[in-house]
Amino acid sequence: MERLKLGQSQLEASRLVLGCMRMAELDKAKSLRMIETALDLGIDFFDHADIYGAGLSEETFGQAIQSARISRDKMLLQSKCGIRKGYFDFSKEHIISSVEGSLRRLRTDYLDVLVLHRPDALMEPEEVAEAFDQLEREGKVRHFGVSNQNPQQIELLSHYLNQDLLVNQVQLSPAHTPMIDAGLNVNMRNAAAIDRDGSTIDYCRLKKITLQAWSPFQIDLSKGIFMGHPDYASNSKNQ
Repeated sequence: MERLKLGQSQLEASRLVLGCMRMAELDKAKSLRMIETALDLGIDFFDHADIYGAGLSEETFGQAIQSARISRDKMLLQSKCGIRKGYFDFSKEHIISSVEGSLRRLRTDYLDVLVLHRPDALMEPEEVAEAFDQLEREGKVRHFGVSNQNPQQIELLSHYLNQDLLVNQVQLSPAHTPMIDAGLNVNMRNAAAIDRDGSTIDYCRLKKITLQAWSPFQIDLSKGIFMGHPDYASNSKNQ
């Protein structure tokens, strides 16, 4: 399995990441089989979020690795926080409580990477910075990242942070390529020329922020739309 360093850090991970959103649908035996198969194939990077399965995905994963006594140093764990029912919340209180909940469910002392789950357009970046500082100081999170953020959102947040942002997790797949299309249609009058994200790919390359593609192979061919998180199914045409 090819490996790469994340962002400007020395943290090295498998190029492929196992997304654990639907692990809540598996029993402990099937979850363990999936985790062990991934590790056997050289995939040691596992992506979670506090809202996946309302926390059950993390809980199932934690029970599985504990039952098999899989060494923590054989895997990299990433989780995300910031989405609440009906709104986004990047407050210091919510970030810290979300991480503590994820650690408890995953049965680990620390996250290798914490990602802010989608943008909170009205965030107070000073609060995010305080939360990151506390989590790093307490050893609960080692590295940080964002998801679905454009360059100016990242710039605003980074201005207040004492940590580098290693990753930006974005919607990118063979069925969803507007980030690439705009770069191929510069100065054209067609719809593909519309820059919808502020040249996020170019920005992240310049800033050495690793792009992570979420749900890269999931598409509803019957409707011709890309399917994201089930919480957004009613708005899937806009995702």
